[in-house]
Amino acid sequence: MGRKIISFIQEITESLYWIQGENNATFPYCHTYLYNEDVLIVFDPNCGKNRLKKGLAQLGKTLSDIDFVINSHFHIDHIGTNYLIKKKSAAKFLIHEADRIAVENFDAYVARYGMDRQLEPQWRATLKMLGYKEMTPDQTFNEDELLPGNFQVVHTPGHSPGHSCFLKSQILLSGDIDLTSPWVGNLSSNVADYLNSLKKLKKLKLNMILPSHGVPIFDNIPHALDKFYQRFLDREEKIYNLLPNHPVTLDELTKRLFRSYSKNQQKQLERRQAFFTFHFGKISCLNFLQHLELNGKVKKIILKNEEYWEKIE
Repeated sequence: MGRKIISFIQEITESLYWIQGENNATFPYCHTYLYNEDVLIVFDPNCGKNRLKKGLAQLGKTLSDIDFVINSHFHIDHIGTNYLIKKKSAAKFLIHEADRIAVENFDAYVARYGMDRQLEPQWRATLKMLGYKEMTPDQTFNEDELLPGNFQVVHTPGHSPGHSCFLKSQILLSGDIDLTSPWVGNLSSNVADYLNSLKKLKKLKLNMILPSHGVPIFDNIPHALDKFYQRFLDREEKIYNLLPNHPVTLDELTKRLFRSYSKNQQKQLERRQAFFTFHFGKISCLNFLQHLELNGKVKKIILKNEEYWEKIE
């Protein structure tokens, strides 16, 4: 199986290509994958507008030749170029049914992030700047459906309710199950679902994993999945151990978590998430606390009309 380099495009197979996202595919970009055989499919087109155009040109194609755009989930670093493609082509847009509402309704999208009154206007402006436009998908899909190009849907909720991977010939386009750092900084994220999704993927026989961030995995895939699964458990244990011996607010716990990071880790977070770093960290903490609560390790209590969390001894 060839993996030929064509500029910043890498040929994965004779019909599948990887366009490396700008800025090393960190937010607000992702890797894009092109399938070019009987139809031209673009998976998560937000690698950067110029890169996408140049990548298509390497295959003798333009935006107008795209037949389908398939999104792994609703986040802006994956859908930000959808509207440009819609204007330039007759492409059909597909996403999982559970994420449909977030791409066709801006208020529903924003609500999934749980921003307070101070942050929400800035978040709305940021999303618009990054390319958010309300769009109704031409088609939604669910578990095990066969999509154009004979890609099988593997529904993997956790990162988002509708997050999905796409499987063909033991190659998995894994979206934001990228085997780097667990991200559940969204009110619609769910730690239990994410862990179950990883268990599902571990049952598949895979030759390679092509993620939206990080780097493709060609070797030792079971080990890579196990290692990523363990990172979730380690993150959860860290949050649990940061809980003091008295009730603590979510804000206080999040501050404890941020203080535990190295200066380099803090800089990386700030560079990637900028103004919203603390908020995403707080929602991530909340999602792990809810998973710990589900497992009977912590509980939420109300004191003076404010929520607190404490360990269950």
